[in-house]
Parts: sequence; structure tokens; C-alpha cells
Amino acid sequence: MSLGNVAINDDYSWDAGERARLLQSPILPETRRLAGGTSAVGAVFIVVNAALGAGLLNFPAAFSAAGGVTAGIVLQLVLLLFIISGLVILAHCADACSERTYQEVVRGICGRVTGVLCEILIAVYTFGTCIAFFIIIGDQLDKLIGAMMHSLAGSSVPWYADRKFTITITGILFVLPLSLPREISVQKYASSLSVLGTCYVTFIVIFRCAQPHEQIPAYIPSRASSWIAVFNAVPTICFGYQCHVSSVPVYGSMQQQDIRRWGIIVTIAMFIALSVYTGTGVCGYLLFGSGVDQDVLLSFPSNDIPVAVARAFIIVCVLTSYPILHYCGRSVPSAAFSHVIFTGSQCSCTTSPFTITVFVAI
Repeated sequence: MSLGNVAINDDYSWDAGERARLLQSPILPETRRLAGGTSAVGAVFIVVNAALGAGLLNFPAAFSAAGGVTAGIVLQLVLLLFIISGLVILAHCADACSERTYQEVVRGICGRVTGVLCEILIAVYTFGTCIAFFIIIGDQLDKLIGAMMHSLAGSSVPWYADRKFTITITGILFVLPLSLPREISVQKYASSLSVLGTCYVTFIVIFRCAQPHEQIPAYIPSRASSWIAVFNAVPTICFGYQCHVSSVPVYGSMQQQDIRRWGIIVTIAMFIALSVYTGTGVCGYLLFGSGVDQDVLLSFPSNDIPVAVARAFIIVCVLTSYPILHYCGRSVPSAAFSHVIFTGSQCSCTTSPFTITVFVAI
């Protein structure tokens, strides 16, 4: 008996770390549930804000590329089945490995090599998207300032209207404060304003389509020319609903982390996104036909005041979407070189990638 006890004790001493992790793994999800501070309503707003964005303006052109209203709606519904299923599966995997970020879930499920590859891809994706957000902000600000100043094309603009100055000031005054919090749950307040803003943009497009107008739209096909033409709209639609990288931190920040509750949350969020995207896409396409611009707001007259307000709301939407992606990007270990410079503080390392994206955008 003594020899058996010694063998067991020796084996326990060798694998103490692994045994401790195995014994603690069922308890970790409960700990994460107690640590979360995001309600179900707040989670809905954050997920919707992560999905909605400037891609809203491209949906009329996506319907044109798909070959009509019917093809565009059917394509959205088919893709939504995979999108909602993927969001629920990600939450299940997060519970299985007790992680709170997308790359950590991939590392826990698929192994270290796949996890490192995922971290690199997320760093590139978030960095590039954040740069695109600043470019969109600059473009919309140019339109708004030009409309207010009634400036003509080719005329010189004052220094305070230059896009380098406007992007820098907007980033420092608005984007940076929103990017500083350590918890993603803080973004629920700004996300609610962003969702209302995108709803206003959809309302303006629907209202203009319902009004009698003298402009005759370009050719409106009744069906797609081929199945290959339908798939031309897939990149735009997939990008419009892409919120998977942000969904895992949102799920990890919830007060009650339950798969069924999360399934209801993402279903409601995707239904809101579907309503906004479909309303803008259908009415924008019927209003301008196949000649609609990639940015549907550019198809409207520049002196249209309600459309100018819609551009301002698009800026608000992008300003509030940036911190959510920035939160995901700064959590990537392979991209967190600033941890060494700033003593590993998560809040301090926020300013480094933020500053880089601002200067690349301008």
C-alpha cells in the first residue's frame, strides 16, 4: 500500500498543473458570468453596432450586382442562417475553453499553431478596417464641410477644412476616448446612438423613395442575368453582417452567459440588421436603379439637408464601430508589442495602434 501511495503522489506532483486546470475548467464559466456587466439589451446594441456600419451605404449597389431585389433578399436570408449559426457556435466554443476573445477560442479549440495564425489575421483585419473607418470619416466630413461652406470643386479649402486636420481632430476628440476603456461593455451606450443613427439613414432612403420624384431611375432588371452575377454581391453582404470577431468579447462580458439567451440575442440583432440593410438596399435600388453609386448617399443632391444629416449619422456610426474593432485588435498577443513599451497596461497600449491608424489614414 505504501508503494502505491507513493506512486500516486509522485504522479500527482508531476502533473499538478494540468490536474488543477482540468479540475478548475468547469468552474471558470461561472466566474466569467459573475464578472460580466453587459445586459441582454446592451449586448443586442453592441452586436448590431458591430455588424452595422458604412457597409450600409453599399447595399443598393449590392442589390444591383445581385440582379434585383429578389436575389438580394434571398441571398441575405441564406447567408444569415450560416452567420447566426456561427455566432452561436463561437459562444459554445468560448464556454468549452473558458476564453473571452476570438483568437483565444481558436487557440483553445484548434491548437497553438492555428491560434497564432488566427491572431495574425485578426491583427491585419482590425488594423486595415480601422484605417478604412478613418478614410470613411474623412470622406463624409469633406461632403459635410463642402455643403456648409458651399465650396466649388477645385477651389482651395481653408486649413481647418483639410481632411488631415479633420481626421486628426475627430480621432483625438471622439475616437480615442471611446477606445480607452478596458471593458467592451462600455460601448453599449455609444452603440445605442449608432443604431438609432443608422435607422435614420434607412428612414431617409425609404422616405425619398416613397416621395414622388421626377428623376427616372436607370434600368431595373427583374431578375439576375446568371447565378454567377448573384455571387457578385456576396462580399458586400458578408462584410455587412461580419461581427464574429467582436461577438466573443461581447458574450464574455454578459451578466448571464447562456447559449439559449445568446441565440435569442444574436437573432434579434441580425433581424434588426436585416431590416436596416433590406430597407436601404431595396429603396435605394428602386430609387436609382442600376446606376446607383457605391455610396448611395452620393446619388442624392449635395444640397439635400436631411441627407446631410444622414451623412453625420454615418460618421457617428463609424466613430462608435471603431472602438469595438480596436478592442479586438489590441487584445491580440502577437500584435501587442506595445506591452513591452508601456509596461503591459492594456489601457496604455490602446494609444499606440490608434495613433498608427490615424496617421496611415491621413
